[in-house]
Amino acid sequence: MYTLCFCRCSRRCSYMCFICFNMFFFCRIHSCTVLRCVLHPVLRDGPSYQPRGVEHVSPSSGKKTYTPNSPPSMTPVVGMVFDTVDAAYNFYKAYAQAGGWTVRKGTEHSNHGVTVNKYFVCSKEGHKVFKPVDTLSDQPPTRWVRRVPSKRTGCQAEFRIKLNDDKKYVLYYFTEAHNHAFVHEEDLHFLRENRSLTRSHEDMIKKMSNLNIGPVRAFNIMKELCGGFDNVGATKCDFKNFKKELNVFIGEFDAEMIVKRLTRKKEFLPNFTCEYQTTEEGVLKCLFWADEEMKRNFYMFGDVVSFDATYKRNKYNMMFVPFTGIDNHNRNVTLGASIIGSETAETYSWLLKVFKDAFGYAPRVIVTDQDPAMKRAIEDVWPNSRHRLCMWHIMDKLTTKVGPTICANTDFRKRLSAIVWTDSLLPEAFETEWAAVLNEFNLSDHEWLIYIYGLRQSWIPAYYREEEMSGLMRTSSQSESENHFFGKICNPKCTLVEFLSHFDTAVEAQRHEHRKNDHDTRYTSPDIWNPDFVLEKQASETYTRTIFFDVQLEIQHGIHRCASVRLEHIADFIKFYVKDLDQPTTAFYEVMIREEDVTVKCSCNRFEQFGLLCCHVFCILRILDVREFPRQYILRRWTREAVPNSSPGSILTDGGDPDRSVEVNQCIREISNVTEYVINKLVSKFDEMCNFRDHIKQFMSVAHDAHFDAPPKSRRNRFAELLGVAPTETATIRVPIGTRFKGCGSHKRMKSKKEQAISQAGKKRTRCSKCKKFGHNSRTCGKYNVKEKGASTSKKADVGAEEAEDTDGDAGTSSDDGDDVFYTSETAEDADDEQMLE
Repeated sequence: MYTLCFCRCSRRCSYMCFICFNMFFFCRIHSCTVLRCVLHPVLRDGPSYQPRGVEHVSPSSGKKTYTPNSPPSMTPVVGMVFDTVDAAYNFYKAYAQAGGWTVRKGTEHSNHGVTVNKYFVCSKEGHKVFKPVDTLSDQPPTRWVRRVPSKRTGCQAEFRIKLNDDKKYVLYYFTEAHNHAFVHEEDLHFLRENRSLTRSHEDMIKKMSNLNIGPVRAFNIMKELCGGFDNVGATKCDFKNFKKELNVFIGEFDAEMIVKRLTRKKEFLPNFTCEYQTTEEGVLKCLFWADEEMKRNFYMFGDVVSFDATYKRNKYNMMFVPFTGIDNHNRNVTLGASIIGSETAETYSWLLKVFKDAFGYAPRVIVTDQDPAMKRAIEDVWPNSRHRLCMWHIMDKLTTKVGPTICANTDFRKRLSAIVWTDSLLPEAFETEWAAVLNEFNLSDHEWLIYIYGLRQSWIPAYYREEEMSGLMRTSSQSESENHFFGKICNPKCTLVEFLSHFDTAVEAQRHEHRKNDHDTRYTSPDIWNPDFVLEKQASETYTRTIFFDVQLEIQHGIHRCASVRLEHIADFIKFYVKDLDQPTTAFYEVMIREEDVTVKCSCNRFEQFGLLCCHVFCILRILDVREFPRQYILRRWTREAVPNSSPGSILTDGGDPDRSVEVNQCIREISNVTEYVINKLVSKFDEMCNFRDHIKQFMSVAHDAHFDAPPKSRRNRFAELLGVAPTETATIRVPIGTRFKGCGSHKRMKSKKEQAISQAGKKRTRCSKCKKFGHNSRTCGKYNVKEKGASTSKKADVGAEEAEDTDGDAGTSSDDGDDVFYTSETAEDADDEQMLE
């Protein structure tokens, strides 16, 4: 494995092969390998890192100095003349960058605002004064001092200019020698002076933030796009510091800025609504907004609305409350948005009133969870709307309230769910089935079941059969899905201004998906299963693709699984009795139809609940050979052209653009698109692509030499441009501090019997030596204290005290039972149960 060389010098240093970890020796005098690794001969020609510049050693003092190895055209010469101070600085900076060091601005002398003398020095000029540290001191330091090394070496390299009589700046003093080595060319990007955040970097950080991507991930993405860390032009810390400075810029003006931004949208965009409410101290309490597209969607899809306060919050713990509907593709659509600071009936009443004023009327059906504050607000503000409770939240408590034993060991839950979730039962049949199930399992006197049965008209589908479009939502799962959708691009630490940007991005994605669904509906053709039944073809040309698939299943079911048993003539109507083979236990469905105008009604009430004809109607239409789909039963909300598509990116514009930043960004995107298009065309033609590269570089040199009179934007103006709004001098609307919400918990929360039993398990219980009972000792025993205070009390009084003690113990047990309410993370939903128990 080893080979000896002919050098026999004794001055050798041992090294290790970094691949196989074998030791070899390197001669420091003759620069040869005495004993080297045959397989991996490393360090044979010395270190790969070569210092830059020319090294000079003083023969008298032995001190080393270094001069840059720069071309003569870039080397400063005393007597050079510059038009401005910036021109001199840029020249010296370019000279330093070519040599491997950086420049720092030094002393400046001015006269009446005009610079007379200016010094530029090496960034290693001077020395850093370190703070003393004494680890043996008994007094700990008031502030922890970071151990940051210094780059200062006392370098004397300097570049001085002064103003001459011609109002020019002349170089009158120049020191070329440095007392330190220069940075290698491959490491120049680590120097602070050679890195900076460009406009593209700042736009990248902001755009990634809109997608809930932090600055670190944005930096990694930028690294992949640029082809390496050294090509980014900035470091990870620079990205993080910019995001931090952006949040500091927002600061206490967060609420002021979001209100100002929405108010400006209200001023420039047509039919935009923005309302807010503050406390007497100026703290933001409620905020609601809706644009023209949301209002257009509400007028078409606002028959049933889900309303829920999500637990995806911002850094102030304010609740985001979206209003959600179902569009013509059976997908969620946002009808409005709000941010509230408390979950009280007063707050919800204000919010519902603003919603009604913005849209002109309230929805027919509103679906929420069991929040008593919501319930009270809906009754006061929207008295004509049908309030429907979420079925899932109620049925989810069944095991907890009734008991896990009966739900796990019997079919009680299955039988109860069968009569609760079905749409086919009438109210009378539901009440009969409910009573039968409870009687069978001896639960007729169960308090919670009696309570939810009393609320049956608010959540059982049997009582919503005649309510138009009530079948669209039976649970608040649409809101839960909407909350999950917005939660993917939001985080609990974002500011209100960031949250608004996240919201706009999410709504833009939602509208893009709607446009895509419309496109797929127009330019794709579904498979027709029954070509002989012409109504199926007509339905495919009328409904959206998603809705047609549902109608197609009903048609298929009506043709193959339904049959007319008999018919009756009632006046000008024909009454058909239809047997559904998939529902053997259900009686016949009654379909009433008038042949003149094809007026039809089925006892299953599917059209009333969903706005779509059922399989029983399609069975009769096929029997009567109806050749045209009845237009009166085609609701516009399910058709292809229900609402016009919004323009792409409409949610992101606000109309106010005094600095033409929108036009600038549009021009930048066009340049990027054109460049990408040319690259895609020339990627297989290397010579032509090199010509295009040379053309771009030639224009780069022209842009580099050009002089622009317009100064660059300040940091404050740049932040205002990225955020779309600038803070005022004083904040008139302040952000809330310490907002509390339902479900956030407290230091003292109520524990259930199960938790108490678990916490007491394994602990030695205290037993009173007097009464022999557990839970107290003799010093706290009421019986013992009674005897001490009144020794002359009769035996009858002792017996009475003992009975009173037993009575108190029973009362305490009863109180514990009354307070034994099951608490989950959704504690607010059990508030109605608590009122019931009280």
